Amino acid sequence: MSGTSNILIYRLGSLGDTIVALPCFHLLQKAFPKASFTLLTNHPIAGKAAPIESVLGRGLFYDGIIDYPLGTRNPRILWRIASEIRKRKFCAVVNLCAARGRSAAWRDRVFFYAAGVHRQIGWPVQHRDFHLEDDPVTGLKEAETCRLLRRIESLGKPDLNNPQWWDLKMTPGELDEAETLTRSLLGRPFLALSVGTKIQSKDWGEINWSILITRLSQRLDGWSLLLVGAGDERELSGRCAAHWRGPVINLCGLASPRVAAAAMRGSRAFLGHDSGPMHLASAMGIPCVALFSARNKPGQWDPRGDKNRIIRHWTDCGGCGLEVCIKERKRCLTNIHPSEVETTLLELLDTVRPPSRTTHG
Repeated sequence: MSGTSNILIYRLGSLGDTIVALPCFHLLQKAFPKASFTLLTNHPIAGKAAPIESVLGRGLFYDGIIDYPLGTRNPRILWRIASEIRKRKFCAVVNLCAARGRSAAWRDRVFFYAAGVHRQIGWPVQHRDFHLEDDPVTGLKEAETCRLLRRIESLGKPDLNNPQWWDLKMTPGELDEAETLTRSLLGRPFLALSVGTKIQSKDWGEINWSILITRLSQRLDGWSLLLVGAGDERELSGRCAAHWRGPVINLCGLASPRVAAAAMRGSRAFLGHDSGPMHLASAMGIPCVALFSARNKPGQWDPRGDKNRIIRHWTDCGGCGLEVCIKERKRCLTNIHPSEVETTLLELLDTVRPPSRTTHG
């Protein structure tokens, strides 16, 4: 493509889904430096999930939005979306959605072709695009970031160990807001914590978090606690943080995902579920201690980097993919004892240096 291009990016999901695709957005900007990008994306049904545009920031990674109601099969809505796409005369569409199956991929191709976008980049076609395979280096399942990048590798191959590919491009205003919100933390080491999750099968439980925070408060004398998460996690976070005897700042619902990321950048470590805030912290280069259920195969959704500590108890029902676990009562998660998490975090803290407050990892 030459000159100024108008490109459509097809990406559904929320906070965590957006962060794992962040290197792809950087690659598109590098491959098409004069392009204008429009997102075809959803506003997630789950109120706790941050819309993709609140993570990327308008004018930083995209210039406009076309809303796609998740899971819709309404012909009128699909016709409206197709008409809007045709009206904007996109020269290409880039598919950054997770592979949902060959028939779904074929339907998407036909839809965009009918909407007038004939150049299509990033469609899943190979067997490994649809079926998880082992990473030959780690032995774990291939990371979702790598799966997405493989589909657009004709545009380039980022070095995922280089923090520039994970840069959220914080604005001066966002950095100033984060500094104002966390001013009382200056001069103290602090821990970033997220106790919420939008998925029941990933939830370790308030009792476990309260026990853990009580224990950590005794071990981390002189430390502060920074809580991040959605607005409807604020009360839960406050109840858990009541067991911390040092200073606490609860940003749940008070800061956008981008400002929360900027606020976390001075923390020694992040502690929380497999969640959007975990991916946000890892994008900032913050070492994570993350509690994973066994619903997904190890490796696919792990935080980026090699400083993290993943706590995951694999069970014979592992890989279930369940969002709600009733029959097994989340035994993969509930078998994780607070003492194990405490030990893991303290061991991690012994290995990390105090961070500088830079704009990215």
